[in-house]
Amino acid sequence: MQIAPRIPEIGQRDRFVKRVVTDGRVITLSDEAYAKVTSNRFPDRAVHLFWSSPKEAKRWAVALTGEARTTEIALKDFATSVLSDMIADKALVGTDWVADPIEAEVEAADLLIRLKTEAATGFLRALHEQGHVFIVEGEGGPQVANHVRRGTDLKAVQIFAARGEAEWQMKKTGGKNVMADPIADFLASTLPWAAARGHAVLMEPIAGAGAIELQVSDLVQRLGKFPAPGTAAAHVP
Repeated sequence: MQIAPRIPEIGQRDRFVKRVVTDGRVITLSDEAYAKVTSNRFPDRAVHLFWSSPKEAKRWAVALTGEARTTEIALKDFATSVLSDMIADKALVGTDWVADPIEAEVEAADLLIRLKTEAATGFLRALHEQGHVFIVEGEGGPQVANHVRRGTDLKAVQIFAARGEAEWQMKKTGGKNVMADPIADFLASTLPWAAARGHAVLMEPIAGAGAIELQVSDLVQRLGKFPAPGTAAAHVP
């Protein structure tokens, strides 16, 4: 059974997510024996302790172990490996843990989604700054993938920041070609094409952590918040 988080917990969790994505890492205790505690709400589940602030992590390392020894984990490794193991173990995440009876104990799967969603802004900004997106082409246009959301089968077009990632997807799925789609054409042609067919857009803002889905209207709005790309951005490596 899951219990809905309270407002202080939500604030603590969301601050953690923003800081971790901005800094690209989380911090935990070097001594794994002290890096988890029993949940305040679920006595049969463990809460693994992580911090976004090195200062706070060291303070709690001293309080819990007597030594200021901490370990940094890169965001990519945290998202692709650590959280995956925690999901399998049904463990919870203590985000910026402070030993409070009202503690932010977050489901690992929920935290993973929130990290990817927060990272989406930086991913899209990078795409906009480079001036193009990479898309795998199939027969007669962008390759359309099957995507399941809440038990419903949907169709989606996946976009990539790097040609190598798109080429890997092309080989895996039998695509025909990798296209570098300039942002202007992507907005004026590709996205309207996808919207007319009811397709969503997939992207993987944290490499290896799995794709997230955006509706075309949401993606257009997000990209529209960035300055128009300069002419130099049209170069495709």
